[in-house]
Amino acid sequence: MKKYFIGCLVILFAVACNKNLPDAPSSFNVTASATTIDTGQTVTFNINGVNPDQITFYSGEPGNNYDFVNRTSVAGIPKLVFQTSMQFGTITPSLDSLKLLISTNLSGYDSTSIKAANWTDITSRNTKWPTTLASTFTTSDSIDLSDFNNFDSINIAFRVLNKQNPTQYQRYWQMQGFGLYNILHEGISSALFSSPSLSNATGITDFKYVGWVQASLLNNSDSGYNAWNVGSWNVSSATSKLNSNGILIRTSYPITFNPNKKVNNPDNDDWLITSKVNLKQVKPDWGSVIKEPNDLPLTSFQKVFHKSGTYNVVFIAMNTNYNGNSQVVRKIQIKVN
Repeated sequence: MKKYFIGCLVILFAVACNKNLPDAPSSFNVTASATTIDTGQTVTFNINGVNPDQITFYSGEPGNNYDFVNRTSVAGIPKLVFQTSMQFGTITPSLDSLKLLISTNLSGYDSTSIKAANWTDITSRNTKWPTTLASTFTTSDSIDLSDFNNFDSINIAFRVLNKQNPTQYQRYWQMQGFGLYNILHEGISSALFSSPSLSNATGITDFKYVGWVQASLLNNSDSGYNAWNVGSWNVSSATSKLNSNGILIRTSYPITFNPNKKVNNPDNDDWLITSKVNLKQVKPDWGSVIKEPNDLPLTSFQKVFHKSGTYNVVFIAMNTNYNGNSQVVRKIQIKVN
């Protein structure tokens, strides 16, 4: 009997809560002036019925597709780009090098974890490393990382290996302009390291949102030298901002590896490592709010399609109150020749 009574209370509570929700704008309706048009032609969508509090529009174009509002993972073509500068030191690959590496099983950023991880050397995938000593930066190739799509996450690392030289300086490196993008078949380029506050589909990649950590495995005794300058040991510089992986982010660049201008500097083995990233990650598509609660009633809306194709246009009409919202979805297919 008690179980039955509790069940009744739950049902009554649910009904009471539902009664407090606003009425759905059920009579909301949309028609199109034409459903087959030419490229560049304007379509007028006529809106009638009840006046909802809010209307959101999805054109069906890449990044604005209602079918993908809950999509967070797609295996596209991940592309990596960055810029490097080499400003002093000997240009002798057998003595000094900067390597580009990827790990799929890094468990931590301490020296033990770094040594225990499996690292794939992808240095040769970039053919555009600096070849002269200069303060200018060399932009890398757009490096395809599709062969790592099957892994849940990866870490990307720049590793400096400098050898002790009694007559020459070791190489000084700077790195900036780091971008990693998941390029989808519909043409969307989703930035994998972008501002946590950006909710749009593409985002803007930014060096400061990567969440770099550094680990100096050899010769970190000189204060301010022989380590990538990302801040305190194994964390980025102190700041209130976190990236999507919860790692403190560095807010200025370039990041520098400075072995100091002195000869006979001991061997260096220094790592600059990104936080973990899922190469299949995408931001959900988004809609455009074309009417807000305090706006005048919207009776029509116009849209121009600039590329041929078939577009599933969606209007979402919503009524809201303090208890939640109720909505209806109206769809129209537009063919653009």
